[in-house]
Amino acid sequence: MATPVTKAAPRARRKSSQADEAQLARLAKRSPYVLRLTRHKDLPPPVLIIKERIAPEDRDDTEGLTNPRAKHVERGVLHGESVRACLPVLKRILEEVKDEQGIPLGLERYMSAQGLKQTDLNFPLDEAAGARLALFFRLQSKVKDVDRIELIGRRVAMFSREEAVYWLANVTTADPALRSWATSGLRMLLCGEAGDKRVPRILEKVRARG
Repeated sequence: MATPVTKAAPRARRKSSQADEAQLARLAKRSPYVLRLTRHKDLPPPVLIIKERIAPEDRDDTEGLTNPRAKHVERGVLHGESVRACLPVLKRILEEVKDEQGIPLGLERYMSAQGLKQTDLNFPLDEAAGARLALFFRLQSKVKDVDRIELIGRRVAMFSREEAVYWLANVTTADPALRSWATSGLRMLLCGEAGDKRVPRILEKVRARG
């Protein structure tokens, strides 16, 4: 009697997982942000890409188009060891994402060694989670020290929705000078300069806060 149950359980889990992923894909088509778990030939796995959905009425490139649609704009990438070092940060941000009925989507379950082996998954994000992750991914892009990357992530995760949206607008502004100043200034504020010996101590203090 035990054998059929043993065989059926994995099959049931696969069906449940497929249904969950189908639901996430549907939600991702209209969510403000999308987090994509994928592979890239030029980057070490796992690879996470954050994209912002720009509504047709908010696009500035629709001249000459008769029926403009929403488009997704890439805001940043996190990959390899940086992803693994920042799993607690990613889980903290993703566990707050809910569907339209206020039910948690459970996205944090994918932020594990097993979950990150999957590819071609799109996770729907609300404005708060999307802005935080987009800001984090963008700020860490030129940072080599994994401790500093984690410190950026943990401190950005503490931002309110309004703070994250405000700073993301500054680090993605069209003016290259203003964009550079905002990015370098906020990065310095959050994780100091490369080689700063105080980073490990500050990181431990931030980790202790949970």
